[in-house]
Amino acid sequence: MFFDFHVHNIQLADEAKRLGYNGIAFIQSSRNYNKSDNITHAKDNFNIWSGVEIYAKNPDDLRKKVQKFREHDDIIIVNGGDIKVNRAACEDPRVDILAHPYKNRRDSGINHILAKKASENNVAIELSINSIIKARLSLRAKILSHFRQILKLQRKFKFPLIITSNAYSIYDLRTPEDIIAFAGCLEMTHDEIISSLSKNPRDIIERSRIRKNIIVQGARTIE
Repeated sequence: MFFDFHVHNIQLADEAKRLGYNGIAFIQSSRNYNKSDNITHAKDNFNIWSGVEIYAKNPDDLRKKVQKFREHDDIIIVNGGDIKVNRAACEDPRVDILAHPYKNRRDSGINHILAKKASENNVAIELSINSIIKARLSLRAKILSHFRQILKLQRKFKFPLIITSNAYSIYDLRTPEDIIAFAGCLEMTHDEIISSLSKNPRDIIERSRIRKNIIVQGARTIE
């Protein structure tokens, strides 16, 4: 079962299903979030989960926005790049995914300290295929280097890794087979690839489901 957990247009669901996915996460930006568009459903063995990508000015702003959206959304993604925001995201167990921590940086945006925090708090680091496809040649080489650095840290600290399309249109979507082939070029193992496309997304949803049933810390309702 394969999942794409960063899709910006809910109309892409049918195409994603045709390409071989079992579910997508429809991600809205915190800048123009519309609660009425918050849709989560399952139909014909295909799931759509709702999520938000948080744009934060600083760690305090990030924490406030996580608090605001966590109750209503299945998936919380943080738009990374600023090193302080990257660290705050990795330190917050309410965050599910840190997206492109390398944005506008000369390094990957992830170091040993952040990698350890991400592992402790189960914060997944995203590798976005769209970042590679839409980048110019010089920038593409830099992003590929960032991906390899993140992968190196992941193997040491074991934080979750997730691969997404970050798709805005049908032309941004790629089949699971295409993504598996691309990940192979990064010298990811088969198990690493499957975890990034299947196991880790399912773990995020399971934690979200459990989180919604928590009454107080350490206690939750029984379904």
